[in-house]
Amino acid sequence: MLETRSASRRQALPAVDVERRVRLSPAEFFTDYYRRNRPVVIEGLMEDWPARMRWTPAWMAERFGDETVEVMAGRDAQELPDLHADRLRREVPLRELLARFDGAPANDMYLVARNSLLLREAFRPLLEDLRAPEGYIQPDMHGPDRVHLWLGPAGTLSNLHHDHLNVLFCQVWGRKRVWLVPSWETPWMSNVRGFYSAVDVLAPDLERFPDFARVALRTVEVGPGDTLFIPVGWWHALRALEPSLSVTFVSFEQTPGANTCWREGWLGAMPLEEHR
Repeated sequence: MLETRSASRRQALPAVDVERRVRLSPAEFFTDYYRRNRPVVIEGLMEDWPARMRWTPAWMAERFGDETVEVMAGRDAQELPDLHADRLRREVPLRELLARFDGAPANDMYLVARNSLLLREAFRPLLEDLRAPEGYIQPDMHGPDRVHLWLGPAGTLSNLHHDHLNVLFCQVWGRKRVWLVPSWETPWMSNVRGFYSAVDVLAPDLERFPDFARVALRTVEVGPGDTLFIPVGWWHALRALEPSLSVTFVSFEQTPGANTCWREGWLGAMPLEEHR
């Protein structure tokens, strides 16, 4: 059934690119993309963000450099590091992370969404420099899990996974390459645990994972001021081409419960492991 669905969707939604729209109205967004489970890059939603001018690495080091932040460290030495967040969790002064921006590209240290940085009292002033895209995102950004921040040097990689919610991904500065795979191609993604794939998007091993050859893989680059809608269930990987800061929102307007959830998946041990 999924193979037939995939074939029909490929005819209607070519794999060559992801649409890019300028100042897409909220009504068009919800009708043509959110409710149709389609990604899109939107330009012009971040023009009123003070963060785009103020949040330079130098300013962040001066203003918050001594504050500790939770990062994922030692990622280069760990296969599938996103599955081992507790093992890699480490607290460092923010200036230590920012100092990595002057080195060679690396995936070793990354500040990711799980840190909930913007909920901490010391970093609350940063919320004043953001604007929830009007008509897209609910205006209250102060509740838990409403808005998250991602910060790292060039080379950071979030390998193939999908989220359990729709995500509005806003690129404040730096550039990222994003790989996207439709949600209906999940059976071919080697979904080893939870919402994660065992396939390395940078070097897919088709001998180990032959089904990945049939996947309709799309790529898109997002830069400063770009907003990418990642539909729930869509597999994606993101690699920073430059030192990068991103902000994500999950509380959508015009949506019951603020989002649409993917209800299956697990983040703990594999079910069989629990009985060994």
